[in-house]
Amino acid sequence: MEILIIGVGEMGKLFSSYLSEEHQVAIYDLDRRKVEEIADERIKPLSDLSDLKDFESALLCVPISKVPGLVEELSGKMRKGSVIMEISSVKSPVIESMRKLPSIGIKGISFHPLFGPGIGDIRNGRAAVIEVTNIEDEISYLSSLFPFELIPMSLEDHDRAMAWLGLIHLITNSFLSSSDDDSDLLRSASTKTISWFLRVSAATLNQSEVLSQELITQNPYFEEALGKFLRELNSRDFKEIRGKIKKWLEIIDIKGSYELLYRF
Repeated sequence: MEILIIGVGEMGKLFSSYLSEEHQVAIYDLDRRKVEEIADERIKPLSDLSDLKDFESALLCVPISKVPGLVEELSGKMRKGSVIMEISSVKSPVIESMRKLPSIGIKGISFHPLFGPGIGDIRNGRAAVIEVTNIEDEISYLSSLFPFELIPMSLEDHDRAMAWLGLIHLITNSFLSSSDDDSDLLRSASTKTISWFLRVSAATLNQSEVLSQELITQNPYFEEALGKFLRELNSRDFKEIRGKIKKWLEIIDIKGSYELLYRF
């Protein structure tokens, strides 16, 4: 199969490497240096998007805000029967453009890898799949390409979950920014809780600023999540806050999580 990957960020690189093991892969990015860095005998560079008739499938690994325009551009250049896939972290801004594709004979597939490029072996990953036209067919197609677990999710459920992910990125980045002047103090007086929170916060800095920003600006459910969080934050009453934690207590292992802090 001939597959075009557009966007040579970290996820584009990850998928290029994996898919090129069994398929003919071409890559395109506005930044030619990125393309040249990973192009080899298995991964062919593409200089422009003028002639795409030979590609059976295209995988878009670009910022959320760029997806609708790119889908529209590709829809006029790829042949009928081809497939356009996109991996954006928020689906509300892109799903309409994807759902227009079947009317012109192109299959649209919208999935979100629930892992980052640091996963190493993508067989250990999971991905949410949001229905474009037929969720069974779309999962079947993805299963023919990728080895990770595929989880069907509704558009609303997915984006509501990602609103909280966006909030996590905002919290961790804001924590590092606001505590920057006291970084030496926190390092010298670091508790296990501080130590692990710093690790999580530091890990979120690996994600691009563009993606972190779009997680909150492109998600229609973010303001709702932020409002809920700020109400609890402003109460400053741990008894009241903990009294509202009910469903999480059925899921999380409080004792086990605490013990895990001291194992590493």
